[in-house]
Amino acid sequence: MIRPATAADLDAIDAIEHHSFKTTWPRATFEGELAHDWAHLDVLEDDRAGIVAFCNYWLVVPEVNILAIATHPDHRGRGLGARVLAHVLELARRESCTLATLEVRRTNAPALALYSRAGFQIVHVRERYYQDSEDALVMLLDL
Repeated sequence: MIRPATAADLDAIDAIEHHSFKTTWPRATFEGELAHDWAHLDVLEDDRAGIVAFCNYWLVVPEVNILAIATHPDHRGRGLGARVLAHVLELARRESCTLATLEVRRTNAPALALYSRAGFQIVHVRERYYQDSEDALVMLLDL
């Protein structure tokens, strides 16, 4: 089941975040996301395992900006990230969004494959974008 996150989900989101990214966002950032109308934080919850994936995105029509998608390492390789991404893109289409955007680390091969399979195209490189100076690839998808 994919549903909007609540404050009670933040421990699980924080754990997935720390397993998934070199540089993590503070818990307070996710708390703030729950408070903004344009910010969305959705979780994929498994009946037995609990929260196994999340997506943080901003929905500002006509655009959806995907900030983060992550799956707990124990549940990777089962298409859960693709499922969450498809959910977000479908929701964005229903809200009349016409463009999806995101940034991804140049070296994040699994994420690049996920986004490419969904139809995203690389349109720009943001050099030294991340705190560790790694480049970000800007990707777009016409919805």
